[in-house]
Amino acid sequence: MKKISSLLVSFAAAASFVAAAPAHATLTTVTSAWQQAAFDLPSIDANANVTFNGFNASLGKLIGVTIKFMMDETLTDTIYNFNTRAVTVGNPRPVFATSTITATGPLGLSTVNQLTTTPQFAGVVPAAPSVGSFGSKIISNTVTGILSGPVTLNGTPTTLAGYIGGQNSVTINVDGEGSQSGSLPPNVMNGYSASANGIVYLQYIYQVPEPATVALFALGLLALTQLRRRKSS
Repeated sequence: MKKISSLLVSFAAAASFVAAAPAHATLTTVTSAWQQAAFDLPSIDANANVTFNGFNASLGKLIGVTIKFMMDETLTDTIYNFNTRAVTVGNPRPVFATSTITATGPLGLSTVNQLTTTPQFAGVVPAAPSVGSFGSKIISNTVTGILSGPVTLNGTPTTLAGYIGGQNSVTINVDGEGSQSGSLPPNVMNGYSASANGIVYLQYIYQVPEPATVALFALGLLALTQLRRRKSS
């Protein structure tokens, strides 16, 4: 009876140690390797979805998600003059177009890149060669390797649940939107066009117990096991 009582005491002590260990464990922060997925926007107002693997909760405690994207883009603003005489545009406001590309993930995580035509144009647009045709002025800008972000969303496994899952369970939307501005006289208009392609990157930030903490925890369990064996002998 005394041996059984000693075993129960040892078991209770071991259970208490196991329950207390996570609360006192020292955690270290780990960042996963970057996942990446390519996107292509054939027009300025297009959008595309790319997918990533969700965080594997068995690796640790998810505390953050980071996204960024890199892109190449060509943006063009064309000014059309339907007058049979040359006209001046861009007075008082220069003429330009803007392309805004946004990568957005679950829970509002987003990063934005904005490209504006340069230089902004203020000057003369040629006359239309005949009635019913038009003269034009083209303003274009090409950029390569433009980086947007990184942007991080911090939280807990509960608030970041939208990023926990299996293969291809996380969707990032890449959306393009164009606008134009500037002073134009009568019978003159402008139109923009663009195309872009690039790569979206996704990374997880999570916590795991430090190796020293895990080793100490294991030694404690071993000591309790030995204690139980001694009491049972």
